[in-house]
Amino acid sequence: MTKYTFHSFLAGIALLLLSACGPEGTSFRIKGSFRDMQAGELYIYNLSDDYARLDTLTIQEGKFLYRGEADEVTSYMLVFPNGMEQVIFAGPGYDLTYEATANDLKNYVVNGSEENQLMNQFRQETYTQNPTEMKVTARRYIKDNLLSPVAIHLFEHYFVEDENVSDDEVADLLKVLKAKHPHNRYVLDIDSKVKSTLKRRVGETLPDVSLVGQKKTTIPLWSKQKKFNLIAFWSIWMPNGYDFLWKLRRCADKYDTDGQLRIVAVSLDMDMRRWEDAVRPDSVKTIEHYCDGEAFESAAIKKMGIHNIPYFILTNQEHKILDCSDDVSQMEEMLKKHIK
Repeated sequence: MTKYTFHSFLAGIALLLLSACGPEGTSFRIKGSFRDMQAGELYIYNLSDDYARLDTLTIQEGKFLYRGEADEVTSYMLVFPNGMEQVIFAGPGYDLTYEATANDLKNYVVNGSEENQLMNQFRQETYTQNPTEMKVTARRYIKDNLLSPVAIHLFEHYFVEDENVSDDEVADLLKVLKAKHPHNRYVLDIDSKVKSTLKRRVGETLPDVSLVGQKKTTIPLWSKQKKFNLIAFWSIWMPNGYDFLWKLRRCADKYDTDGQLRIVAVSLDMDMRRWEDAVRPDSVKTIEHYCDGEAFESAAIKKMGIHNIPYFILTNQEHKILDCSDDVSQMEEMLKKHIK
């Protein structure tokens, strides 16, 4: 055996032993496999302020391995290139397995803990349900499993993030969950997020923030003044990201005919080079592009109370919110309504 081959052999053995060692203390491990995806990259992140970070997962020969730290059970999100997200619950000492098929990502399975088994059950039950039916099922799972982190995740996903759910229903469910999880940091994070939505309600003033431009320059959001301001939050990795960018360009051409509309596109992308390539055609257009590469961990995003994308806000020249929505199909109607 040559020296090179011998060292390669030792490196392979070391990697195998590292993978075989189970998690201890506050460590956890996720071993993933795909039946029809040999190579690729995914993102994994946690939005809790205590665990907030974003990592890249590399898929090799249909597998990936992720290790992390958590001193309580918390939800991590896998993000695929098409923008689809999947939840995995991880906690101290958890040794989890993830299995999925690339052409049926909705039907993935995570084993290794009660929380993930419960989410497996929820996905199976709602696989063929429409959004209204899924919300009914989510409400039942929350009430039947109040002590589980699954209830917290379902509450945030199906109620907090849904603009059509009444404030009273969100407040009632949150009150029950806070009583069952008085010291849970993720519940407290959600409580803070719910309160932060007040910052983007119609009639409220959208706060000033620092935005990072294409040449790494930083400017205050309200350093420029126009009669109307469309602030759009997006990313290339979200579903139909390029289509959303095209719609913004169409809005600029159609509604900025007399210079009364300012369009600010705030990207939550992490791949700065890919973002710059996507927005380069707008270098001579009226759309202003900003991205700091920190996604949902961005201080600007947190200050403005943005928790899901796409999202857009229309303000007047006093920075009062005139309208806001996450329904892209309503963006042009909103502009038509306010810009005469």
